[in-house]
Amino acid sequence: MDTLLTDQDYKNFKQLLEYFVSYLEFLEATKGSSDKNKKVKELAKNVHYNDEDPRKRRLDDFVNKHGEEQLPRSGQGYKGGSIQDGIKDCCDYNANKICLSANNRNKVATYFSKPSYLHWFGTTLNIDIETSGKDKDKTITKLKITLNKKDIGEEKSLEELGLFDGKDPNPILKAFFDKYYSILDKYYSTLKNMLETEIKDLLKANHNIILTGAPGTGKTYLSKRIAKDIAGDESRIGFVQFHPSYDYTDFVEGLRPVKTTDEEKNGGTIVFERKDGVFKKFCKDALQAPDHKYVFIIDEINRGELSKVFGELFFSIDPGYRGEDGRVKTQYQNLVEKGDEFAEGFYVPKNVYIIGTMNDIDRSVESMDFAMRRRFAFKEITPESRVDMWYDELGKKAIKLPVGGINLVHT
Repeated sequence: MDTLLTDQDYKNFKQLLEYFVSYLEFLEATKGSSDKNKKVKELAKNVHYNDEDPRKRRLDDFVNKHGEEQLPRSGQGYKGGSIQDGIKDCCDYNANKICLSANNRNKVATYFSKPSYLHWFGTTLNIDIETSGKDKDKTITKLKITLNKKDIGEEKSLEELGLFDGKDPNPILKAFFDKYYSILDKYYSTLKNMLETEIKDLLKANHNIILTGAPGTGKTYLSKRIAKDIAGDESRIGFVQFHPSYDYTDFVEGLRPVKTTDEEKNGGTIVFERKDGVFKKFCKDALQAPDHKYVFIIDEINRGELSKVFGELFFSIDPGYRGEDGRVKTQYQNLVEKGDEFAEGFYVPKNVYIIGTMNDIDRSVESMDFAMRRRFAFKEITPESRVDMWYDELGKKAIKLPVGGINLVHT
């Protein structure tokens, strides 16, 4: 089976697991220290393990590597910060990054409790620990994959994984990572389907929706994919990107310069004629196929001066006034020729749906007309909800390993 995982990915994963285990053992061995300014060697100097205890070598190696650092005592790696620094060289993979979380909620609780885990960013796919022994004899014995906090029955001992043996990743560790990695395919597919279904339902109910979020979260990519699913054919999809100089004549209709070719009429000079804008043309196309859905995408919708671009269409695009009930006389209605589909006034057909995209950190958001806002449903697109976009773009041929019975609901 094909995969994008490389030998280096497996080596990084082994390094990641070794750090995770030795870091938690270090925190457990030095718990109770309230001095956050103490360095690793200072914290570990009073820790004593029997020479035969495998934790002794792991602790010694960890202290030697990090003895001059002030390691964070707890934290959530997905929020960034210093806790993620310890694995920054081995946490990034094709699909995204793996984050480290270690919690010491009340200053005295064990770090071996459930809150300490590795997790794939944007998912509830974790690697948890199993322990044995009590008090000072308590040690990590196994690592296991969990999903939505549920054990999926995939666990291996530290010895089976070959951790801390100083060798290249063994077949068991590779299979463990393959399993972990393969679940992402099903997870991201579920996550993608849930998000797209929600957006489609909102769009069908409101006819208008705006996808909002930070730049780079794939709003345009997502809107095009949803538009294709709804319309069924790219010929029934329209696209335009707003900008400050975009206006009513571009979008609805207006007077445009035309050079005549009739020498007897104005001597072939430049004259002005009424021309349909891109949205009006799109609506005419939609009228020709009322049984099909048409989707018009407005990228960067907040960067245009909306009251200027839409004009009297504020009324017509309202979900409650789609169709002929929303017919309005446009600014150039007297120039519309008889026989034109909109000779009696312009309206937005019921089979036309509008998807807008908007960067919520853009200063132009503040000037967005509230009359326009209330005519759109809004859906925030967060970075963690769009990791499937990069996963899809990689063209990954997923490893289809059985994960039967797993609840893949994103929480």
